Amino acid sequence: MNNVSIEKIIAAIEQGKVRGFDEIKEVEGERFFFQYALKKKNGLYNTYIFHIMEKKIEIIEDYGEEEIKEFINISDALNYFKSLGINVQKFSSIKGVLPF
Repeated sequence: MNNVSIEKIIAAIEQGKVRGFDEIKEVEGERFFFQYALKKKNGLYNTYIFHIMEKKIEIIEDYGEEEIKEFINISDALNYFKSLGINVQKFSSIKGVLPF
């Protein structure tokens, strides 16, 4: 892992900025849109994971699934993403509407 990029991500989150990314993944033969984010709020670190089948994106309210978890320290939050196979080095600033 590139410690310089992780340090920059952590510094931005500690300053109250949201960091994350989105990607398309194939799951059991279907393409899914995934979005991941991390932010600090009220001293806690909130992780955000959203996914929806790409062909159902037009009806996001019915088919989109999101998960928000809170962690007491940033290491636990980053390790949670890593435990799911999410590459936290891809986290960067999010353009447009913030996920949470």
